[in-house]
Amino acid sequence: MTKELSVFEGPVSPEWIDYNGHMNDACYVLVFSRAIDEFMLRIGLDEAFREAQQVSIYTLQSMVHYLQEVGEGEPLVVTVQLLESDAKKLRVFFSMRHGDSGEELAAMETLLLHMDMAAKRAAPFLPDTQARVSELQRQHAGLDWPPLAGRSIALTRPR
Repeated sequence: MTKELSVFEGPVSPEWIDYNGHMNDACYVLVFSRAIDEFMLRIGLDEAFREAQQVSIYTLQSMVHYLQEVGEGEPLVVTVQLLESDAKKLRVFFSMRHGDSGEELAAMETLLLHMDMAAKRAAPFLPDTQARVSELQRQHAGLDWPPLAGRSIALTRPR
């Protein structure tokens, strides 16, 4: 059975706790950023490859959903699902869960862009990377679409 990739596991660090006594909103994004780094490794974009090929990934857009508070020392697990891809872009959905209870704590949908670092321009994935992305897309094609994917921000409008 295909499932999302696990891309982060670890406890909430003491320095991530804010004046409200829970994990600061910026630290949720820090954890998701670390998950992006691990996702890059999973599609073959490790440091040596990025340096040798002069390529990288940039974040174009993110939407974060803060669902539950989490406290110091609590275990976190982040998974990623590849929703869509084309020759240069990846649309990915990260889910942060409590490592013990499995309760969803936060989610982030992100649009990532493959870059030619020498030219500082968007560029198609190199063949090895494209093959890994295509295989992951094939594996994730059967997964249910996350309910929070594709949401936008708006104030409730009167009817």
